[in-house]
Amino acid sequence: MAAIDVDTAEAVANILRSLEVKRDSYTDQRFYPPPSDAVEDQAAYFVSMVAVDHRTSLWEPFEGVIEGEFFHGADALYRLGRLAYDKGFFKAEKLAELTPAEAEPLFTLGGRRLWDFHTRVLLLRDVGRKAAARGGFEALISVDSVKKLRDALSSFRAYEDPVGKKVMLLAKFLEGRGLASFKDSAEADVPVDNHLSRVAYRLGIVEIDFSFLESGVEVTREEDIRLRELVKTAWRIVAKFAELHPFALDDFLWGFGRKICRREGPQCGVCPFREVCRARKLGRYPPEHLHLLTWYY
Repeated sequence: MAAIDVDTAEAVANILRSLEVKRDSYTDQRFYPPPSDAVEDQAAYFVSMVAVDHRTSLWEPFEGVIEGEFFHGADALYRLGRLAYDKGFFKAEKLAELTPAEAEPLFTLGGRRLWDFHTRVLLLRDVGRKAAARGGFEALISVDSVKKLRDALSSFRAYEDPVGKKVMLLAKFLEGRGLASFKDSAEADVPVDNHLSRVAYRLGIVEIDFSFLESGVEVTREEDIRLRELVKTAWRIVAKFAELHPFALDDFLWGFGRKICRREGPQCGVCPFREVCRARKLGRYPPEHLHLLTWYY
């Protein structure tokens, strides 16, 4: 069904080397708490926000103006999260008893709720309840490896994805902010979301039948896991060739997938990979594979 093209992965990596990709420090205070705040408060924010950070614009865009500035998708969600943080929203005991009415400001913009509003409320309640039982969020993230972080979060419903997308995203934030130092960081992976899958297919680092992607056939849960594991491995190979940390690569790819290799209307004219891109050669720009709706991606 699909396979990794190592030659294309190396070609993509060679281009990445010339782009001087760097890691973000996640300090933009429109989206993230001040780095000087208590570790417990920062940890509570990141664990909670990543728990509800999955597809935002499913049937209609989640976007609008917040305090005079326009935000879309995940940016809108984190902007609302930052405002909620200032009001003391992210406390374990409070989240454990969170009501839909209390969650409304976090998940509503322009009069529209996020498509799975009640699911996200339940995920936050689960996070709050289990963090409180572990002694708080700081205690939860006080580990020295990504593997231990994944183990610590294994009972949290939001983090049960077998491919580990949200765990890797959280690890990226925690390490980038200096809230954790992982001795196995070099073995980390990109958090595989729909953007990273789509870009992998279009570039050709993962060879897959474009007609299948364009058909809109929904894959099974097992097929979805297999495809995402393949995408994850392919990007790990790219990161190795490019001598990039997977988290730095993810920072680049997330913006690249949203702004250049977009699902609709890819901006090939400004794409640094256009000369090696399979989709451009074929003149076909398929979406990511269609998968069961989850709270993972």
